[in-house]
Amino acid sequence: MKLELHWQGPYGAGLFPEDASDYEELLRAGVYLRVKRYAKGRSVAYVGQSKQVLARIDQHMGAVLSLTHTLRDDDGLVCFEPAFDARLRALNDIDRIAALALAEARRMRFYCAFCEDGFDSDYLGLVEFLLMQRIADNGEAENVNQPTVSEFDTEVIVESDYSVLAGEDKNLLRGLIGDAPLVVEDGFD
Repeated sequence: MKLELHWQGPYGAGLFPEDASDYEELLRAGVYLRVKRYAKGRSVAYVGQSKQVLARIDQHMGAVLSLTHTLRDDDGLVCFEPAFDARLRALNDIDRIAALALAEARRMRFYCAFCEDGFDSDYLGLVEFLLMQRIADNGEAENVNQPTVSEFDTEVIVESDYSVLAGEDKNLLRGLIGDAPLVVEDGFD
């Protein structure tokens, strides 16, 4: 079985449509990459999936701005962990912490591949897991989890199409995911 990921984006601060009617495109099921780029070419990626990708993007952005997400400095080094007591202490240094949160929110870029453009939503968990594994092999991933998917009794091949992405974005995703298909050969459990 062949699944296709037609990557779109990026979305993020300053990159969302101005007209609310244009949000419908993002209110679909799919997988997404949240990529943060730091000094010296370092990138940190997170892979997710959702029945409404826009809602998850909103949650990620809100978590950073509400200090419930890890914050990194310009070099990508963790400088704030979102434990309750750390958030309270951060209020004593709100100008510095708010600047870190704002910088993290600005560097977040989201790339999406929607189900109805190339794969069935029954495969969301499998595609998410395969992307996590590939990114863990090719770069720095913030999440690598065990899949919550059923066993598949057929070979599954997942191919990425980067054709609608701009040059720099296409190169970024190719560096993280690559051009080789993601493959499950003997089923999966």
